[in-house]
Amino acid sequence: MNSIRLKALCVALSPALAAEVETLLRQDFDCLMVASTDQARAILDGQDSCALLLTDATVLSESRCLELQQLRQRRWPDTVGIMVVSADALETALAALQDGSVFRVVRTPWQAQTLATTLAEARAYFDMRSDERRLREQLARINAELDEKIQDLDEANELLEYWVEFSPAVLYSFSCEDGQLHPSYISKNFHRLTGFERTAAVVDGSFWRELVHPGDAQRYRDALASLTAADASFAVVEYRVRHRDGAYLTVVDSMRAVRDGDGATIEVVGAWMDVSARSQ
Repeated sequence: MNSIRLKALCVALSPALAAEVETLLRQDFDCLMVASTDQARAILDGQDSCALLLTDATVLSESRCLELQQLRQRRWPDTVGIMVVSADALETALAALQDGSVFRVVRTPWQAQTLATTLAEARAYFDMRSDERRLREQLARINAELDEKIQDLDEANELLEYWVEFSPAVLYSFSCEDGQLHPSYISKNFHRLTGFERTAAVVDGSFWRELVHPGDAQRYRDALASLTAADASFAVVEYRVRHRDGAYLTVVDSMRAVRDGDGATIEVVGAWMDVSARSQ
């Protein structure tokens, strides 16, 4: 599989510099050599970006090279700019470096090793910026997918809450600490089915038990005790629960113990179903 070759746009390079640049870049780059800023502008307007833009201010004027690099910065923000300047063009070089229109400045008379180092650094900088851009794009896609999944999850939760709200089954969980059970969650339909607010049952650990009909209380306590003591993993018990208006509902309570790695009960989860209509 062949890798995609990068492009380097070289504008108005002196013959010696053009030959050296092509020698240094030929392995990984296709060098587009143009003689004027007009030709360079046409390329800037008409094709995909290049990895490098080299301009030689010892051939063109410094201002025209700087304008071309600034145009490249607007059109091809990921492209790395390099400008060759004369030894006395320090002001132009500093301005180009400060406004970010070029990555490096090479002063003449240039040295082959200095040029090679500059081009290698420019290639590494281009690769780094390309990787950052790809990562940003990937992160944006991941975030968009995550937002979509969160929206789907929110919709599913809303639907689930709707089902639970109008279900005849109350879902609950009891946390188990030192053998004592404490309500930790009760579904919203508890209020609709009993007339009591579910918060009362969560705040007051004895509230739930006190709703059980006295004649059924022992059977209810025995079922919970078997789960707490690890004598059983699952229990089903039928008992009566007092409604806020004083009447009693008949429920079937399906309970299951959740245990840790040592076999100790840490939670009891369950659902009780209002079967009063069946009893009647």
